[in-house]
Amino acid sequence: MLMNSMRRPRTRQQLLLPIAPNTARTIVRVEKNVNTFGFFTPSSKRLRTASKTVALQVRTDDGQRVQAKATIYPAAELGLPTTADQDKYFAFQKIIEQIRKQQGLVANPVQFSSAAMIEILGMTDGGRNYREIWEWLRRMTLTGVESEGVVYFAGRKKYARDLFHVFQRSVAIGEVLEDGTVAEENYVWLSEWQLENVNNRHTLPIDYDVYRTLQSHIAKALVPLLQIWFYASRRDQCAERKYSDLCSLLGLQCFKALSRIRQQLGPSLEELREKGFLSSWDLAKTTDDLDYKLCLWAGSAFVSAADIRNAENPDRAGLLSARQNELLRALAERGVREDRARQLLIDLPEEQPAMDQIEWGDTEVKRKERTREPILNPPGFYVYLLACNYPVPASFETTHKRTLREQAQQRDLESRAREAQRELEMYEQRERYEAFLIEETDQHMKNKMAEPTIERRIRDHMTRIQAGAPQYRWPEPTLRGFALRKLREEVAGELDLPSFEEFTQQKAGSLF
Repeated sequence: MLMNSMRRPRTRQQLLLPIAPNTARTIVRVEKNVNTFGFFTPSSKRLRTASKTVALQVRTDDGQRVQAKATIYPAAELGLPTTADQDKYFAFQKIIEQIRKQQGLVANPVQFSSAAMIEILGMTDGGRNYREIWEWLRRMTLTGVESEGVVYFAGRKKYARDLFHVFQRSVAIGEVLEDGTVAEENYVWLSEWQLENVNNRHTLPIDYDVYRTLQSHIAKALVPLLQIWFYASRRDQCAERKYSDLCSLLGLQCFKALSRIRQQLGPSLEELREKGFLSSWDLAKTTDDLDYKLCLWAGSAFVSAADIRNAENPDRAGLLSARQNELLRALAERGVREDRARQLLIDLPEEQPAMDQIEWGDTEVKRKERTREPILNPPGFYVYLLACNYPVPASFETTHKRTLREQAQQRDLESRAREAQRELEMYEQRERYEAFLIEETDQHMKNKMAEPTIERRIRDHMTRIQAGAPQYRWPEPTLRGFALRKLREEVAGELDLPSFEEFTQQKAGSLF
């Protein structure tokens, strides 16, 4: 039986019930720089090499992407820092976070006991473990980092070019302090850039309890990098990185054969998937067929902004926000079951224009009612639009956008109009950004990709879209248009185009 109208259930008085709170997560903030340029090399044994050089790209204050380089110089007898040192560094960052919460700011020297670190690490209270902490202090103090635009000063908002140390100085328990007394605990003097970054929250949130369960060294080294990559693409929570770039960053041997690459990375990526840092992963050829790229999708252990808020306010973790309640009511009015709607809204990104997508869904349901291909399951259609974050056409006039425009025209309400105008301008900026992405990706496909290749990739996306929602019979033009959007997004990621924020800053700078 064809459904020609949306089902509208009877209104219930007790619709918005609080959900059960999530299990508390131990989120540790670690300094961002050290975990960005490959300071810790994934290895189970001590690496006694002369140095390690990592090349990567950073963005300047004006939004330009420039080439940067970091060279790590180990102490001759100690070798390069490995993931075993990263374990202790994360535990040390947890101690620093506790100090910052208690005192407001972190100041030199940072004082801690080896027993406290051993407890955080979950290690046994043995003499060997105490000696490892002593060696870790020496390695972190003596290892040098030559930064060519890599080390970032969060307070001054600039990249530095100089020779640094992570720890400026350290005194282990039992050693003699400057005043002649014997140290009863460990003392660490953080480098200037690290102290500045910690106090300015230039940090990465890590799900520490899950991290501690990892066994693979490559998996451990990838955790902070995944946090950076997924947060940068938090709308989609997916990331793509060239295999050769990843090898350079982690100090891994770079293979040519796909089978060797899977043998090298597969076990670690599978462990990250099993532990929840990834929901899925894949290896694919780059557009130019000269390299492979690693495609990664975030899992439940990825720490989002909502997770941080819930960790800081555990009593509120189980309650829906005002925006989520509004969306819940809208979905319930359109026949979506409450439990399904709640499950969907919990993981919905805050910046996703969900209400706009629902309104566009209304027009599509109504438009198809009298056609040969009506939408048979409108509630499922709305869930699909939100779950896949379907892109609403920029030309579609939503209620919110229309309201903002009307408010902007009300001259007698100046303060309200100014705010509405800013939001309207944001809509228009997003439209310009979408037009920019279309122009850049279309130009790239026209100049760099053969027509058969484009057609094949469009067809691949059409097949995946249909396979993902076999219950919907999309008309050929609509399906092809959606597939073309997906291809443009894929090509845009490969071209490393500026993000929306960077595009906006560049446009603003060009006016002056």
